[in-house]
Amino acid sequence: SVFERALEVEHRSSELWLRYAEFEMRNEFVNHARNVFDRAVQLLPRVDFLWYKYVYMEEMVGDIPKCRAVFERWMKWMPD
Repeated sequence: SVFERALEVEHRSSELWLRYAEFEMRNEFVNHARNVFDRAVQLLPRVDFLWYKYVYMEEMVGDIPKCRAVFERWMKWMPD
């Protein structure tokens, strides 16, 4: 995809990761969005808004156990 090609060039761009995940959600590809967020937080674990959006997405789709698991992963990084 265009996003994957862009990430090959600029994989440290948190804004690009967010736009990619939001694109997948808009098109109702929840699992794709999960994969994108998961890759993003692995590469950029100190970017709090990526974690926040990831947790929020899980809450919106109603997967509360997954939401809690992502939130607990985030808290291991001891955000500000």
